[in-house]
Amino acid sequence: MASIAVSALAFSQGAHAQQADTKADKDNTVDAVIVTGTRIRRPNVQSAAPIVTMDKQELQFQGVMNIEDALNRLPQVRADNNQFGAGFDNGGQAKVNLRRLGNQRTLVLLDGERLLPVQAIDLNIVPVALISRVDVLSGGASSTYGSDAVAGVVNFVLNKKFDGVQVNGSYSFFQHTNDDMAMRGLISQYPNFPVPPQHVTDGGRWDINFAAGKNFADDKGNISIFADYRDQKPVKWSARDYSSCRVAGSTTALSCSVNTSYTPFGRLDIASGPNAGNGYFMNKDGTQSFVSTANAADYASNTRKDWNFIRSDKRFTGGLFANYHFNDALEAYANLLVMRDVSIEQQSGAFDQDVSISCNNPFLSASQGQSLCGSSAGTAATVDAHYYLLQEGPGSTPVQNRIVNADYRFSGGLKGDLFDGWHYDVNFIASRVENTLSDRNEINPTRFARAVNVVSVGGTPTCQSVVDKTDTNCVAANIFQANKIDPKVYPYVYDNYRWTNVVEQRDVTANITGDLGQYGIKSPWAKEGVAVALGAEYRRESLKVLADQATVDYEGWFSTTGGHYGVKELYGEAQLPIANDLPFVKSLVFNTGLRASKYDNQKKELYTSKVEGLYRPVSDLLVRFSYNSAARAPNISELYSPRNFSYNGVDPCSATSLSQPGAPTAAQCANTGVTAAQYTNKSIADCGPNGCRRYAGGGNINLLPEKAITQTLGLVYTPSFVPGLMFSIDHVDIKIKDFIGYIDANVALSNCLTTGLDYYCRFVKRDPTTGRLDGTSATNGFISGGTENTNILNYKANDIQVGYNFGIGKYGRMDLNLVGTLLIDSMGQDSPTTPAQDCAGYYGQPSCYAPAPKWAHNARATWSTPWRNSNISLAWRYIGDTKLSANSTDNALNGGAGPQGYKILTKMKAYSYFDLAASVMVVKDMTARIAINNVFDKSPPVVPATFVDGTTNNPNTYTGLYDPLGRAVNISLQYNF
Repeated sequence: MASIAVSALAFSQGAHAQQADTKADKDNTVDAVIVTGTRIRRPNVQSAAPIVTMDKQELQFQGVMNIEDALNRLPQVRADNNQFGAGFDNGGQAKVNLRRLGNQRTLVLLDGERLLPVQAIDLNIVPVALISRVDVLSGGASSTYGSDAVAGVVNFVLNKKFDGVQVNGSYSFFQHTNDDMAMRGLISQYPNFPVPPQHVTDGGRWDINFAAGKNFADDKGNISIFADYRDQKPVKWSARDYSSCRVAGSTTALSCSVNTSYTPFGRLDIASGPNAGNGYFMNKDGTQSFVSTANAADYASNTRKDWNFIRSDKRFTGGLFANYHFNDALEAYANLLVMRDVSIEQQSGAFDQDVSISCNNPFLSASQGQSLCGSSAGTAATVDAHYYLLQEGPGSTPVQNRIVNADYRFSGGLKGDLFDGWHYDVNFIASRVENTLSDRNEINPTRFARAVNVVSVGGTPTCQSVVDKTDTNCVAANIFQANKIDPKVYPYVYDNYRWTNVVEQRDVTANITGDLGQYGIKSPWAKEGVAVALGAEYRRESLKVLADQATVDYEGWFSTTGGHYGVKELYGEAQLPIANDLPFVKSLVFNTGLRASKYDNQKKELYTSKVEGLYRPVSDLLVRFSYNSAARAPNISELYSPRNFSYNGVDPCSATSLSQPGAPTAAQCANTGVTAAQYTNKSIADCGPNGCRRYAGGGNINLLPEKAITQTLGLVYTPSFVPGLMFSIDHVDIKIKDFIGYIDANVALSNCLTTGLDYYCRFVKRDPTTGRLDGTSATNGFISGGTENTNILNYKANDIQVGYNFGIGKYGRMDLNLVGTLLIDSMGQDSPTTPAQDCAGYYGQPSCYAPAPKWAHNARATWSTPWRNSNISLAWRYIGDTKLSANSTDNALNGGAGPQGYKILTKMKAYSYFDLAASVMVVKDMTARIAINNVFDKSPPVVPATFVDGTTNNPNTYTGLYDPLGRAVNISLQYNF
C-alpha cells in the first residue's frame, strides 16, 4: 500500500506507512528498527517532531525521474538544485531544502548516518532500487545528528539484506502541447526567433536498475550489490513556447526582451573617432556593408535557445553492502557507494570584446572604412569599438558546459550487545565528492584582439602579431562580413576552462545505548525505565579547489585554494517514561538530549540541546512537543570557497552618473567614500566599459556560528471507533540568528548609498586617490561582497496530515492520505536596521521571488485490488495562490516606495496537478507499472525572468515548484527471481 504518513505512528493502527518493505516488519526485532530523530533503541520509541514518510510504493507511483523531485513535491520542501535548474548554473548535484531555510541547514542521512558532506550533498548517489522508505523530519535534530540539522533531516532507509535478484527497466518522456497563444504571438514578431512546434515529445530517458543479494551461513551473513545506469536526453528552452524568449514586463504588459547586440552576423559599436556613438550590424546578405542598428528588430537574436531545462546526462551508480552476524556480541557491516555523472549543455556562444580596428584593415570595404574612420579611412589610424557576435558561423563550435560529478562513500563498523540491555555501535565513514566543471570553446580575448588587428602583407590579410612575430600562430579574422570569419580562426581563439571542487569527509562515531530500568532507575508510575544513548564523534572535512591556468588567469583565483577543519563531539540522549495507565494519563514520556562540539577553527565550544514530550491522555490522542536549541558552525564551503574579481554595473557617484536626473546627493555619495571636492567637481571617472570591479563569491574564514531555536507542538488523533483513521496537526517555529548568507556587491553599494550603514559601507572600497571603483589594486578600487553573518531568519507553519485506510470487501483495500502545510511566516531580515521581509503568501520581485503559498498539499487515493496484485492510484498536488510582492502595501516587500501598481501579474493563481499511476503483476515475479504526472498537461505560470530569481538566467517560470515540461510519462517493468 503506497502512502505518505506520519512515521511516528508506530503506536497506532495507521502505522502501515512505515511498515511497507522494511525488514523491521518481518523480524519485529530491535536491531531492525531505525527511528529517525533519535538514537534510543526501543521497539516503541516515538518521535516528538513531525515526520513525513514516503514508502517505496509511493515513490514508484510518483514515477518521478529523480528522487529530489519526489522530495520537492512535499509542502515542507522548497525546490532547490534539481534536474530543471538553469543548465549552466546547476552544478549537477541534487539537494533538498527543508522549510525554505537553505539546503546547508538540512542534513541528509543514509540509514541514520551522514550521507555526504552537507555542502556537497548529492542525492544521486542513493541507490533508488534499494530504498525502503524516506523519512523527512522537520523541526531540527541537531542534538542527535549534529549542527547541520537545524531545519531537519532527510533519512533514506535501505533494504540492505536483499535476497534474490531484481531487474528494473524504465523509460520516461515528456509530452506537451505548446498552446500559449500570447507567447507565440510575441515570439513571431522576430524573424530570427523560431516558434516551437505545437506538439512535442522529448526528454526521453532510460533507467536500468539491477540489484542482487544472497543470505549465507544460515542467514547470519548477507552480501548485496546494485548497479544503476541512466541515459537522459536534453530538453532545450526553445522547445517550449513560454521559454523561447526572455520575458520582460511593465506594469501593464509582457513582452519579449530580445537581444540586439549579439547576432550571428556581428555588430560593432564605435567608441572613438569621428563616428563615435554609432552602431552597425554586418549586413546579413553577406556583402561588405553595414546596416544601422536602427534596424534592430531584423537582427535580433535568441541567445537563450540552446539553454536547457534538462541537460544531456549519463549516470552510473553502483555499490555493495555486506554484513555478518558472528554472535549477539559482534556483527560486522560495511557498504560502498560510487556514482559518476556526466552532463553536458550546449550554450549560446555569445561573445563581446573591446577591439582596436586599423583604418587600413584589408577586410574593410571603402564604405565601411568611411563609416568607421571618416577622413582617416585607409590610413594606419585606429578606432576603438565594441564587437558582439553570436557564434553560429562556419567553423564555430557551440560553447559547451560539461559537469562531471564523482561521489565515493565507504561506511563500515561493528555493533552488538555488550550485556543485558546494552548495545554498542562503532562506525567509520569516508566520503569524497569531486565536482568538475569545464567550459569549452570560449573565445580568448587576447587572441581574438590579435586576430582582428589585421594589416595587408603583399595583398594578403595578415595579423599584425604575425608581422612583428609576437604571435606567429595568429589567424586573421574578417569580422566585417556576416559569416565570413575563416573557420581556421576558431581553433586559434578558443580556450577551455576547467576547475574541480574536491570535498572530503571522515567521520568516526561510537554509540552505546542502554536500558536503565533493569537497575531500578524508573518512575514509580511508568512501565519502563529510563533509556539512554551516549556517544562520541570526530569529523574532519576538507575542501580543495583546483583550477587550470586558463581559469586562474580568467577568474583571478589562486591555482589551488581551500582549507579544512575538525570537530570533536560528545552527545547523549535520555528517554524518561513518567507514567502509564493513570487517570487521564495513558502515557507520559519526556526525552532530552545534549551535544557538545569543539571545532578547531572556533574559539568556543558549541552546544545543542533538546527537550521533548509525548503525552497521551487517552489511547486515541497524543500531544507532543519539542524544543531544540542549536548552534550551526559554518561549513567548509562557507569558510574556504575561492573568491574572484569580476566587472559589472556603474558607479552612482561617477561624473556621468552625477549628471543624470535624480543623481545621488552629496551626503549619499559621502556614504560610499566620496569626498566633498570629488562630488562638487564631478571628478570621479566612470568605470570602464566592462563595468565596476566586484570582489565577491566564495568563503569567509571569519564567519561565526548561527544560533537557532526550533519549537514544535502537535496533536495526533487516531480514533479507535474508526480503525485506520489518523489526523495530526503540528505547529513548527524556527528562528535563526546571525544566519550565514550572501551579501551581493551590488546590494552592498546600493544600500550603502541610501542608508549609510557601516554594515553595507564596509564593502565599498574606493581608490583613496581617484575615488574610482575599477582599480587594479588587491586592497581598494572595488566593491566587495560574499558570505557573511547577516541577521535573522524565521519560519512558522502548521503541518496537517490525514490518513485513512480501510477494506472494501472482496474488492480489496483503499488508502487515502493528505499532507499539507499552512505557511504562517517566511521572514528574513538582512541587518538589524533594515525592515524584516515576510514573504508568506507572496512571489516575485523585488523581494520574494520564489512563490511561498500559504497553503499547499499532496493528496493520494490508492485502490489495492485483489486481482493480480494490481493497484491504481490518483494523486492531487495543490499549490496555493500568491500575490506579487511589488504590489504589497508593506514597504519592506515593495521596494520601499509604496505599491508599484502592477495591473498584470498581481496574483499567481492556485495550481492543481493530477497524477495517475497503476501497477499489475504481468506474470509471477514480473510487475509492470505506468505513472502519468500532470495528466492534463498543465503549463506552468509565465512571469518576467527577473521575477523568478532577480536574474535573466531562467526560463520565465519556477521550474522546481511547477511542472515545467508538461505531461510526464514513466513506464517500467520489474522482474524478481
